[in-house]
Amino acid sequence: MKSVCLFSSYFQGNIIPYYVKYYMEELSKYFSDVVLLTNEKPIETSELEYLSKKNIEIRLYKNEGMDFGMWYKALQEYEKEDYERIGLVNDSCILFKSLQPFFDWVDNSSLDYAGMVATGKVSYHLQSYFLIVNKNAIPLMREFFKENGIKKTYKGIILNYEIGLSKYLLSKGMKMGGYFDYKNRTDVNPSFILAEELIKKGSPIIKKKIISHNYYTGDYLTWFRNDFNIDYRYYIDVIKKNNQGVDLIDFEKVIKELNPDYSIAYIRKYKAGLAVYKLLRKSSLLRFLFHRFIMVRRQLRTEEK
Repeated sequence: MKSVCLFSSYFQGNIIPYYVKYYMEELSKYFSDVVLLTNEKPIETSELEYLSKKNIEIRLYKNEGMDFGMWYKALQEYEKEDYERIGLVNDSCILFKSLQPFFDWVDNSSLDYAGMVATGKVSYHLQSYFLIVNKNAIPLMREFFKENGIKKTYKGIILNYEIGLSKYLLSKGMKMGGYFDYKNRTDVNPSFILAEELIKKGSPIIKKKIISHNYYTGDYLTWFRNDFNIDYRYYIDVIKKNNQGVDLIDFEKVIKELNPDYSIAYIRKYKAGLAVYKLLRKSSLLRFLFHRFIMVRRQLRTEEK
């Protein structure tokens, strides 16, 4: 089966990170072509030689429209190719083990549009960091991208592409499903809040932000509401305990690259904020004011994007 994975990755510098290479090498086992999409910048010759050796193409694009902007541009370049499967994947997650069980599930299903996680938050859709578009849905997906073009705002991307693409394909009669199905959970983003549960269910990936601690102010409100464990070491321990005897990514290398902000002071500050939130939650007025403050900050961040 002729297939291509368009792997979108944003990284600083001219060296491809280890966790990105690990991800692409695993994807190469399930796609006839893998293409690295990243922002315009010089790439070290040694890195280009690595990509050539691994038969991974690279495309450099202006950084606009986030991952969907990258995919939009790449789909135009590969428009004439007769692919039976297209993967739209980004590096917002760390892949830490084999993808074989996931692809076995995809191959044994009759789905036209499949993803790692399906969620009911806002509207039933597949989360966009790992999408598989099979033969019947490919022309419709291409049509959808052409009609929508590049969206510049974060909100526009989520509503028009992540949620909109699922709605569009469902409206055209395409069969859709997630390897981990949380369509009945309308209250949380499962990839974050249910990260531990996903690991225990066999997920091969974890959101990179959980490891890197690259959080926005607005994120903390969500973490507080759900009593989220912010210690990345906890999740690495859960991964190792639930995957004994399984070949895993070298987390020491990952931590060295991501360099997460971790200190006793940081954890204490978070726990203090969580304690304050729990106190404010007892007062409806104080809770409202606190939520309003965070939402304003989140809105400003969204408009900036």
